Amino acid sequence: MLQKISAEMEINMKVRVPHYYEQFHCIASKCKDNCCVGGWEIDIDDDTYEYYQQIPGEFGDKLRASIMKTDAYCFKLVDGHCPFLDDHKLCGLYKEVGEEHLGVVCAEFPRFTEYYGNVKEKGIGLACEEAERIIFSDRDVFSMVEMEDSEGCEEDSEYDSELGRQLFAARDAAFLLLEDQSLSIHEKLIVLLSMGADIQELINHNQVNDIKNLITRYTSDHGDRCLQELHDAYEEDSYPNISVKDGIRSILYAYEELETLNPEWTNALNHIIEIFHNDQMDDNAYSILASEFYNQLGERSYEYKNLLEYFVFRYFMKAAYDHDVFGKIQLMVTNFLVIKEMDIDAWLTHNKTFSFENRIDTVHIFSREVEYSEDNLEILAEEFIFDDIFKKDQLIALLWIDSASE
Repeated sequence: MLQKISAEMEINMKVRVPHYYEQFHCIASKCKDNCCVGGWEIDIDDDTYEYYQQIPGEFGDKLRASIMKTDAYCFKLVDGHCPFLDDHKLCGLYKEVGEEHLGVVCAEFPRFTEYYGNVKEKGIGLACEEAERIIFSDRDVFSMVEMEDSEGCEEDSEYDSELGRQLFAARDAAFLLLEDQSLSIHEKLIVLLSMGADIQELINHNQVNDIKNLITRYTSDHGDRCLQELHDAYEEDSYPNISVKDGIRSILYAYEELETLNPEWTNALNHIIEIFHNDQMDDNAYSILASEFYNQLGERSYEYKNLLEYFVFRYFMKAAYDHDVFGKIQLMVTNFLVIKEMDIDAWLTHNKTFSFENRIDTVHIFSREVEYSEDNLEILAEEFIFDDIFKKDQLIALLWIDSASE
């Protein structure tokens, strides 16, 4: 059933943001990888383009000469830089036309917006180092701030409103699970995989109204019970015998298929493959390195919790459009495993030290490549369907074995 908004009864949009959202402010020239510098394609929305066509004088001529048309209007980069970036890494366009006349991309990045019926959710993305600092340094329980918005609510035929209502409840359960301090990161992901697979079964059999009832077995002490059941099944060899090193290497094949947006990503990916997935390193040596890394990371493991909460907030509810809940959990799990391996590589590179700046650098490279390309997200979604390593039992077995190093 698709949500319909009566013309006689206008419903205003509700806006939800993470509790840390308002902390974000662009640090401009202080940013190491300014978003106007890193080779990004800077799109110009149609309304902004039309306004730029009316700007008179020499600056207007320069502005129009700096625009080209690909799939959309965008600025012509100069050596990978926005043509309006000045010598101080500040925006010349901002100074000439004002913030109110910047394009949507320039004004909003790294903020992102998603619509779910009469709910608009806004967050800050991990491709921005200042957003990363806010997210990874946060020690509060994840929560959302809700407010009314003057924007009217329009019907979206692709949004499944009934499924959406059920998934909001499931996502709340996922947040509770991630905040459970009695569980390790690996254990939380194992339970999320099981919950996601069970929800997907209900969706596949047109039983979405049963989702709220299902998730009760994954909340409070029921989550502990579910984890014990999964562990007992693992101990009874109900799951495949899998090598952590080989399993992660199989996952990396999918990430090697991505369109390269920045050479930093290619270099990072090639390096972890060279270091961890050569013939000289066996499973035991790999596990010893991982354990040593986790031990040094210590209480900073909450950074992984924050990472997973970010993924849940940003991606989980998109299943109300494509009906693929399990795919969102697969993305969380595999992203975590790849980032963790990049972290261990950075730790080794810096003489077995892993600073907060290392954390920022690692996730920044990853997020720019994976999250900011719809094509790359689609490539991963397709790999999740067809490659055995992404099946629930394979991923759970991989997480169980890898958890020994945590």
